[in-house]
Amino acid sequence: MTVTHTHRRHRPTATRAPRLASVGLVALAMTGVLARQADCQGLALDLEPLIPGGLARPVVIADAGDGSGRLFIAQQTGEILIWDGAELLPTPFLDVGALIICCGERGLLGLAFHPDFDTNGEFFINYTRLDGASVVARYAVSAGDPDQADPASAVVLLTVPQPRTNHNGGHLVFGPDGYLYVGLGDGGGAGDPESNGQNPGTLLGSLLRIDVDGTDPGLEYAVPLDNPFVGDPDGRDEIWAWGLRTPWRCSFDRLTGDLFIGDVGQAEVEEIDFQPATSTGGENYGWNLMEGSTCYGGGTGCNDGTLVLPILEYIHDLGRSVTGGYRYRGTDFPQLQGVYLYADYSYGTIWGTVPRCDGAWESQVLAEAPYLLSTFGEDAAGELYIAGYSSSNGSIHRLVVAAGAGGPSIGVDPTPLELPPARVGDTASAELLISNLNAGPEALLTTGMALVDTTRFAINPDGGSAPCGSVTPCLGPGENCTVEITFSSPTPDSYATLLTLTGNSPPVAVPMTAASYEPCTLQPHRTVAPDTVSDARLEQACLTVTAGPYAIVTPGDVTFLAGELIVLRNGFSVGSGATFSAAIDPLLALP
Repeated sequence: MTVTHTHRRHRPTATRAPRLASVGLVALAMTGVLARQADCQGLALDLEPLIPGGLARPVVIADAGDGSGRLFIAQQTGEILIWDGAELLPTPFLDVGALIICCGERGLLGLAFHPDFDTNGEFFINYTRLDGASVVARYAVSAGDPDQADPASAVVLLTVPQPRTNHNGGHLVFGPDGYLYVGLGDGGGAGDPESNGQNPGTLLGSLLRIDVDGTDPGLEYAVPLDNPFVGDPDGRDEIWAWGLRTPWRCSFDRLTGDLFIGDVGQAEVEEIDFQPATSTGGENYGWNLMEGSTCYGGGTGCNDGTLVLPILEYIHDLGRSVTGGYRYRGTDFPQLQGVYLYADYSYGTIWGTVPRCDGAWESQVLAEAPYLLSTFGEDAAGELYIAGYSSSNGSIHRLVVAAGAGGPSIGVDPTPLELPPARVGDTASAELLISNLNAGPEALLTTGMALVDTTRFAINPDGGSAPCGSVTPCLGPGENCTVEITFSSPTPDSYATLLTLTGNSPPVAVPMTAASYEPCTLQPHRTVAPDTVSDARLEQACLTVTAGPYAIVTPGDVTFLAGELIVLRNGFSVGSGATFSAAIDPLLALP
């Protein structure tokens, strides 16, 4: 459908963070037991109580991004509570209980804070209205109290009728591009009887993308001009991706900008869908033609090649309802770096997953919780939380690596790495051996290698051995490779840098040193040995002329019989009166 865009601020998609590593979209079926252990082998999580109980159906844990350190907890019954870092405040931040119908799969389902919340005070909620429709509304914090929202500030942005009581979805999240993403289920009913998931002419069964900082005619928001169905009469302008059944918790990787979507299955399969940061939208994730990577209802030939398969799926022997999570980007637990965490609501299982060298994703159980797991949350520092769901005794827990839990590790040799000196204008190089010390079956360094000083030091993409020729090498268990580091400088001096190796293991910092020096200026010369030496060869030697006769040889096997030797980079300077023999290069005498 087509609308006219006016009075809006368009954020270009280029602001969405680029991907740092390419991964393949390969489905992994987990039947009975996990197919193989992943790179988070040896890892285990503990659930550290933050709010041990007393909550009523917690479904969202959100950080406002204002630097306050507060966590906002949305309860399905309509209240938004504040954890101020020490305690749960007694008065709700906002209570919309009188506006909603609860519970089951309805109620207050989504909460997201505007990227500029610290200056504009705006936040957004998704709830089920009393008549069953899904509503996205904007609110603002009160002028006099940062711990209180202003109920009178409400502006309804979007209303979507729901034909049934289930599959509402309801997730809200702002993307790196500054737009608001809205997850909507297929409208309910077993098997999606209206086929809303495969109908881009309805907003149901889709992930929407809207601009809350502008308005189009007749709307309380604007449609980004690069949404995939803008100008297409067969699709709604707001749709960014479609073919979803019940998207329950989506998140953007704060480092790469990649999008993960947990989509609850029907009767057989739960799935995690993926969208790379480079996507221009329009992915069809297959429901109700497919459930996971198989044709829904049996049969074959349901995928004409245009459907995007999940990166992960598990059958109902392992769980009943997926809860999408986050890729860990905090700093407290380096072992978790780059691991995507997700859970099953019904069974309380928490998995961690990373991509293998071949691009397929592989999972390992990291924790088993004794309660229903309704949502994950991420604080300002990238640390992760999870909610235990209960009608009267819900809880919030911080995810921490269990004491003594292992994980993959990177070995390097040598450390520190001392590169040979280089003449100004020339380049010196040395190799660093990188090893995967992990006993698990898969690889490291999925994030990559980074040099602090990239002016004088560089990773040579054509040097070393595979796969270290890439800045994002992937090593299997016990594998190693070499990376070539080069050094050059336009000025003579000594320099130092750090090479940092990161991935799904604790980061490794390798100190590096090198020096550059000026090439020598040679005086006129004559050859006293029978061989002749060209000026080009002499330029590889160094000689400082002060007084008296001096003799010089270019580098080689030299035996000095008397006198004092001073080594100057690529040559030798010998004091007056010294006698010596040169086994390789001819003897020179300078006037």
